[in-house]
Order: sequence, then C-alpha cells, then structure tokens
Amino acid sequence: MMNHIIVTKLNFKDRVLLNKYLELTKAVLIPALKSQKQKNFTWVLLTNRADTEYLQKELDFPFVPIYGVDSLLQYCIEHKCHIQTRHDCDDWMSQEYVAAIQSAYIKNITTHNTFIIHTQPIRVAYSTGAESTLSRYHDRRCSMFLSLCQKNVIHHVLVKQHGQMYQLANSVINLGTGYNKWIIHGNNLSIVRSRLKKLLRNKG
Repeated sequence: MMNHIIVTKLNFKDRVLLNKYLELTKAVLIPALKSQKQKNFTWVLLTNRADTEYLQKELDFPFVPIYGVDSLLQYCIEHKCHIQTRHDCDDWMSQEYVAAIQSAYIKNITTHNTFIIHTQPIRVAYSTGAESTLSRYHDRRCSMFLSLCQKNVIHHVLVKQHGQMYQLANSVINLGTGYNKWIIHGNNLSIVRSRLKKLLRNKG
C-alpha cells in the first residue's frame, strides 16, 4: 500500500502576491492535476491558516491544508506518505507524471529504503511559450521536480533544498525529460537576474 502526496507551497505573506500566484496555479497546475492518468494521490497545500477558506473557494481541486513544515512532517509520518512529490504552484506536469513516479517507486522500493525520483525539466517563458533547455541534473544535483520515496517515513520532502536532497537517499533515479516544465514569469525571472547580478558583482 502506497500513499502519494504532491506538496505545493501557497503561503504568501500578503493577499496581492497570493492572488498573483493563485492565477498561475489555476492556469497551469490545476489543469495538470486534473489531467493525471493516475488519480491515486493527495494534493497537500502548505499555506496560511487565514487563507484556507479563501483557497477552498478559489481552487477547483481538493487539497489538504498544512500550516508549517513541522505540521507537514507530522502529517507525512501519521499518514505514511511513502511518496512525497514537491511541485511549485506555477509549474507544469505531464499527464503521465504521477503514474511514472509510482511505477518507479514500485520497481525500486524493495531494493532501496530511501530514494529520490527526479526529472530533467524544460524551461518555458510564460508570456511567449518559448522553450529552452537547462543544464543537466544528476545524482548529486537533483532538479526541483523531485519525489522523496521512503519505506519508513522519517523526513518530509521540503526538509532540504532540492539540490541537497540526494544526501537523504540510497539511490537517485532520473525519469528523463518531458514530465515537467519550469514556467518563467515576472517574479522568478527577476530572482534569477538579481542572483546573476550579485554573482557578477562578487567576481568583480
């Protein structure tokens, strides 16, 4: 018996920012969740208690609200969430994504107590739809599109940054390209640019 959750963060400090990402969630993630060929999963939202009722009215997909990472760990342990998939509210997943993760889990859980399943995403510009490739992810640099699989649940999937999650695993499995798209829009593009400017300043 496996229990698979998809964990998404919608815990913004102000309603204006929440509403921006809410529109992206409705446009990108909700249709993708609805289209999954494998329906055996639970969507878990890491959010603010004050926003729960609002999100329940706005989102046309059932979810379990969680308030804080400590509560997430407690939920994962109590519900024996053997597969925990982290997925941003503004990113895309293919119809086969959940099914592919669960198939890989079944094939590997008898061999490994803890392992990571991740994919090689494609970068997409939200405004134009233009696609581009990303540098190759590997066993010691897992992509942001990953699932933590555990025979005995002791960690939650947000316990480390995605690039360090391999440290928890006995093995890392890459499903390849085509399962996920990283959607670039105003906010996360500006973050990338600011990091690049900071890096260039430090080198100078």
